Amino acid sequence: MKKIISIILVMAMGVFLAACSTQKKEDSADKTVKLEELKTPAEESEWERTTSSKEVLEYCKTVADNSGGRIILDDTTFKTEAGTPIPYMIISDKAPKGPDEVDEDKGVVYVNCNIHSGEVEGKEAMMIFAREVAQGKHDDLLKDLVVVIVPNSNPDGNDDLGKNRIETQFTPKMVGTRTEGNGLNVNRDMTKLETACGRTIVQLMNDWNPILFIDAHATDGSYMRHAVTYNWGLNAGTDPELLEYNRDVFCSRALRKGSYLESKDKVAVPYGNWGYYYSGIVDEGWRTFEDYARYTTNYAGLRNRLALLLEVYSYDKFPVRVETQYECIYGALKVVAKDKDEIKEMIAAADARSKDRAKNGIDPERDIVALNSEMTPMPFEGKDKLTVLSYETDEEGQVIGTRLYDEEGDPYDIEYGKPVDYETEYWGTFVPTDVETMGAYYLIDNDCKEFADLMKFHGVEMTELKEDITLNAEDYLHYNIQSYTSGGAVIDGTARDEYEGHYQTLVTGEWANGDKSIVIPAGTYVISTAQRFGSFAALMCEPAAVDGGVAWNYFDNYFDSKDGTFRANYSNTVTAEAGSEKERTEEISVPILKIPKFDTIK
Repeated sequence: MKKIISIILVMAMGVFLAACSTQKKEDSADKTVKLEELKTPAEESEWERTTSSKEVLEYCKTVADNSGGRIILDDTTFKTEAGTPIPYMIISDKAPKGPDEVDEDKGVVYVNCNIHSGEVEGKEAMMIFAREVAQGKHDDLLKDLVVVIVPNSNPDGNDDLGKNRIETQFTPKMVGTRTEGNGLNVNRDMTKLETACGRTIVQLMNDWNPILFIDAHATDGSYMRHAVTYNWGLNAGTDPELLEYNRDVFCSRALRKGSYLESKDKVAVPYGNWGYYYSGIVDEGWRTFEDYARYTTNYAGLRNRLALLLEVYSYDKFPVRVETQYECIYGALKVVAKDKDEIKEMIAAADARSKDRAKNGIDPERDIVALNSEMTPMPFEGKDKLTVLSYETDEEGQVIGTRLYDEEGDPYDIEYGKPVDYETEYWGTFVPTDVETMGAYYLIDNDCKEFADLMKFHGVEMTELKEDITLNAEDYLHYNIQSYTSGGAVIDGTARDEYEGHYQTLVTGEWANGDKSIVIPAGTYVISTAQRFGSFAALMCEPAAVDGGVAWNYFDNYFDSKDGTFRANYSNTVTAEAGSEKERTEEISVPILKIPKFDTIK
């Protein structure tokens, strides 16, 4: 009897375990995501809205968890000042866990989306791309690539919904803001790095060392018949050979004749707007934007890397813009996969030219810092004129476009004039207006720690003197300021506007030869320009550079002749304009020295 009971218990237990196993399989099946049925919130809404930051995170996690190892999601490393995660995806045929695991045969591409969080197309497009990757649809492409994607680089701005772009981007009506949570424009932050979003971009560049940086935007400018405008690194201090390759070879292959985008019957044109200072007047030509290093793609170019700005046409319907952004990015990835060895060779040559300054010395013709520059016309693709597809103009010479409004009073479409193809001047390059020959070294006084920390964050190599050294008069140059403007100064009766949280410190002056031997104390920061970031470092160290450390107020508290610093050895009297005072006289000692020759410091 006991034996029978035991058998019954065993059988019952077996049935119970089998049932549990079946239930677990059913539970597991319930949790398995069918990627072919997964949609982004924008797709689910039939393109009535964009995706929130929380939804981006949830969606990317679902896709990564079901990608078979093709996608790794990091949602913990980076956060905004408000604590909102800035997630990024590492994508390949088998995603590496970190930069050290990247196969040397692969090319790394960094795709940055939603930096201006009203321009949501890149965010939506790359979420769709990630889903397709998880399905195994792009394994052939990804065997040659590692793609680092930040789908939502400005999450706080993304969730600050409103009709923030309704005049130039009709759908969806509710989108995020151009600025991040503290009201700063991240695409003006690449030199000063005051935002968590900006620092995230630079840290990822430093960690992953991409050969191409892509920044996804939507233009809100001139009326045209192009699906997208684009640009490369424009800064006049960019390595000339690399800039030319970026513009004339890579961008043309990615977006122009014979490109994947062209196969989709879409036409790209280099970034521009009609007229001088966005006047809209066609006869004034097609003009690009500033070459300041504070812009992401200009910054990437100064780092000796390829850059691609993508600005889809904001007046197109939302799904069309997302489709265009997808096709642009996908086409660029295809070119990198095919040409990665050629691109790496071009980049290696640019890096070598930077590093070879140590043995070749400073070339005053080539090794220059563009303190400021001016936009000039240029030939493009072998022609003196650029073809821009647009529409007829009105009596003032501006392109005709009349907004149509819905019952809520919001614009929903544009009524254009007749299509016109213009052969126009293309104002797409920059010539320096103020130039300095870069130093072999720049010395920064040892109390300027904030600037030193900034440079280190950028990845600039620097050392600190371990002991005092003596420089002879002929070995160094110090900076004599001739004019000096800071704070909310009133200039010609007009108060200066604050820009990105700053009243920039603007100086003019000249480098002066030393007139005596001076002691450079231990702890002084030494920055060589014979490094990959040499051109960028020189720009940041030149006092009169429009985007340098002086301009962004990093030295405002260090213009005194402080004992124990090298700047205590020199000063000059300058008339300063600052605050509410018209002018005042100050003694200024700039805490930066320029060393012209590499053999000066051993």
